[in-house]
Amino acid sequence: MSFNIGPRMMKTGLAVALAILVTESLNFELGMVAVLTAVIAMQPSIMRSFTYIKETALSTLIGVVFALAGAYILGLHPVSIGITVIIAIAVNIKMGWVKTVNITILTIAIIMLSGDEQIHLMYLIERLSLIFIGISSAFLVNAFIFPPNHQKLLYNMIKKSLDKTSFLLRVIPNKTMKVRELRQREGDLDKDLKEISDYLEIIDDEKSRMFIRNRYHFMRDIVVFRQMYKVVDLEADLIENLEEKIDKIEEISPNQSFLVKKLVTKIVEYHENIILTYEDKITVQKTLQKESFTAMNLTINDLINELQQSEIEKWIEIFPVASSIVKLMVELEKLDKYIRKQERTF
Repeated sequence: MSFNIGPRMMKTGLAVALAILVTESLNFELGMVAVLTAVIAMQPSIMRSFTYIKETALSTLIGVVFALAGAYILGLHPVSIGITVIIAIAVNIKMGWVKTVNITILTIAIIMLSGDEQIHLMYLIERLSLIFIGISSAFLVNAFIFPPNHQKLLYNMIKKSLDKTSFLLRVIPNKTMKVRELRQREGDLDKDLKEISDYLEIIDDEKSRMFIRNRYHFMRDIVVFRQMYKVVDLEADLIENLEEKIDKIEEISPNQSFLVKKLVTKIVEYHENIILTYEDKITVQKTLQKESFTAMNLTINDLINELQQSEIEKWIEIFPVASSIVKLMVELEKLDKYIRKQERTF
């Protein structure tokens, strides 16, 4: 079993350590509150942390209001705390404050668990200070320790998914993998694609506020990564269609099956050459890539010609795979052009 400690794990640990040091130096009790807040507040980017602080301030205020109202109306019994938390969650969901509902619950719990019959002002200030220490620890560590290299992180995520699609596109047409292993790898690929999509969404939300030295080059990189993601997504669609239709295609026409497999092999090679060129590991002449793409076009034309001569029932079976291949070829050609215009700098 692999054991990998990433930057975010290290930053979370450092934020926890910082929160403990601060609470101990101030002789605050319940330092665990600051620790929990630091863990919850650790975000995947600096600007997300900054945005989270603003959202947390609002959630904390809501938590204080609910805690005080619950304490004076219902009392400080466990059942009263539970009822207050339920109402607070319902209000947060209704208002769309889902991201920081954990902070609201935490605020209510630490304020209402005073152990006395009423909540004192100093107790309230101390508990709110613990939340502030946890949030500040997470933000400071995120901002100054291992600041995220968005280009490198995003490319590594895309490259990992590309390796999966290349492998699956090699084994599925030849049916050389066990079904259980195939399902596992497809599930992993779906998770990777979701992770990439989420990260691109983060960049979309924050690109105008990120601390970036060369913004122009950064945004051009993001255009390339978006195209890479589109290609991987289309490869995932092709994988799904191949898995569903390849047996039928072989039954209908051995020649069409041969053409499909030939196209898939050429697509994988073409795509891998694009990536290796981007990583500056090989130099592929533009004319050679163009010849490779032309060969794929000729093969797809042969497949389409055969499709036109097929009966409608057979045509329906083969068309989804042919359509996926055509879409993928178009986007691969775009990616090739983008990469030749953008030098990798990370």
